[in-house]
Formats: sequence, structure tokens, C-alpha cells
Amino acid sequence: MLIFKSGAKSGDYHDDMNHQHFMKWVQTKLLPNLPEQSVLVIDNASYPNVTMEPNITSGSLKKNMIKWLYDRYIPCDEKLTKPELYKIISDNKFRYPPVYKLDALLEEHGHKVLRLPPYHPELNPIEKIWALVKNGVAAHNVTFKLADVETLTKKGFKSCQRKSG
Repeated sequence: MLIFKSGAKSGDYHDDMNHQHFMKWVQTKLLPNLPEQSVLVIDNASYPNVTMEPNITSGSLKKNMIKWLYDRYIPCDEKLTKPELYKIISDNKFRYPPVYKLDALLEEHGHKVLRLPPYHPELNPIEKIWALVKNGVAAHNVTFKLADVETLTKKGFKSCQRKSG
């Protein structure tokens, strides 16, 4: 479990939770506690989905498009326009799925990653658990003190753990 107080002025914890913090948590908390050969189900939040190399888009620099094609031994004429180069990339991209930093780290330790399709939160069990915990916190939070919210959150997760385990 990772609980932290957001320092973001925007009120959005996503300003604090990023790939760097997520990977630190994975390395220091998750990996040491995972059973051997675990399979982790990953949703489409941005922080676990950082790729080993930048994604090539239609807005990428022409030299990066050419490099992407060259690295994959896909022939192209360097005189082609960006839209022409990107068409070749688009036609071939499915053969070269992105490699995620998280996947590489977990595979180094004998684990696998299963990625959920985009826009399908109903397939993600943590969404249902998180809804239970948030509703429990909202229903029992009478002091509105951060320490009490943290205690209620831990209690909520522990309650879900007992039901599933």
C-alpha cells in the first residue's frame, strides 16, 4: 500500500504521483513482497505506462521518424515528407509494440504484466475495491483530519483484504 499526502496546489494527486514515484514504490515495496512468478494487471494510468523509448507520433521530428524506421530495418527514402514517413510507421507500428519500463523491470525479476484494454475500468478489480474504500471513508469521516482519513483508508483496505483472502 502506498498512501501519501498530496502537496499539489491543484488538488489533484496526479501532480504528485508520477512514473518516478511509482517505480520507486515498485522497487522498494512491491517487488520485495511479490510471490515468485506473479502476474500484475496494469491499467492505463500514465505512470506505469512509460515506454523505454519515446512514442512516435505524426508530430514527431522527421529525424526521429527516420530513426524509428531505420532501427526496425524498414526501408524509407529520407526525402519523404513527415506525413509520408508517418504513413509507413503507422502501417508497421502494430509489429513493434512499445516496451514499457515497468514490464522490463518486472520481467527481470521473473514476473509478467497483463495490460488492461483502454477505457474498460469494469475489468479492473481495483476500481471496485477503491470505490468500496472511498465510500467507507466518506461514510465514517466525521473529523476531516488527515490522520483519521488515513486510518479509515487503511481500515477499508484491510476489510477488503479479509473479504477476498
